[in-house]
Amino acid sequence: MWLLALLVQRTEQNKQDADLLERIQRKDQQALALLYDRYAPVLYPLAVRIVATREDAEEILQEVFLQVWEKASAYIPDRGSVYSWIVAMCRHRAIDRLRSKGHKKKSKETDLEPSQSVLHATSDSDPHDLIVMKGYAESVRSALKSLSRLEVKILELSYYEGCSQSEIAKMLKMPLGTVKTKMRKGIQKLRQAVGKDEV
Repeated sequence: MWLLALLVQRTEQNKQDADLLERIQRKDQQALALLYDRYAPVLYPLAVRIVATREDAEEILQEVFLQVWEKASAYIPDRGSVYSWIVAMCRHRAIDRLRSKGHKKKSKETDLEPSQSVLHATSDSDPHDLIVMKGYAESVRSALKSLSRLEVKILELSYYEGCSQSEIAKMLKMPLGTVKTKMRKGIQKLRQAVGKDEV
């Protein structure tokens, strides 16, 4: 029953996000502010987890929403939800920042689990948005339980560190084919558990 309710909420939120993006294409600043309020509490912890400094994460967040403002028409609905598009943008920018600075994470104290991002929402966040985001977080947390430790490690190295499959194989001292297989299986399990739009 709760799963059906979550799917209905996600569908409604996806529709609202698409409407906001259409308004942003028409240069509606209020629509951008609403989208920012909805997703900044999710994107900021993701950026912090990747680049390990709050200052860099704040800059990445600003760059992502500037890109949304300037390139809203680049969004292709058939490729996934607005949420997926913005999260991917944030992740790519954070990994680019990490590589351009040539640094690795300095500290574990700034790390936040992806599911914790909802806890860091601003007090003026829409309660409905928080419920939907919490639903996403619960789905991901539940889906991760279906993965082996090795699958989780490989996906973390790829997603948060931006490592290639070859780099992961070297780090974990295992054949490249094994890394590819584990990664593919892990992604398939997550897609089945969460819904293919969100992975």
